[in-house]
Amino acid sequence: METDYRKRIQEVLNRIEKAFNEVDPDIAECEQSMGSLTITLADRSRCILSAQPSVQQLWLALASRGTAYHFNFDPAKQVWLDDKGKNIEVLSFLSSYLQESTGIRINL
Repeated sequence: METDYRKRIQEVLNRIEKAFNEVDPDIAECEQSMGSLTITLADRSRCILSAQPSVQQLWLALASRGTAYHFNFDPAKQVWLDDKGKNIEVLSFLSSYLQESTGIRINL
């Protein structure tokens, strides 16, 4: 179970990081380190995705909004969905947030 969780976290973080290979670093930069991934936008605001092994969640903090989202892995759908039952999927949400914040379209 723990191994599966860590594998899923690493897969999603790698997928996001790879998508930033084509993004101008003056618009947004992405850096992965020790179970977390930080996206820094041109205005210096940050999005931080981090593994939370104790609860087996993926957390997304949007510093500029002062908000955080917690995601659980849904094995039936094979996606990370918010724990509030709003059916927010982490990659779609992050993609929309980045487009709204920077104008860039990232295919996650």
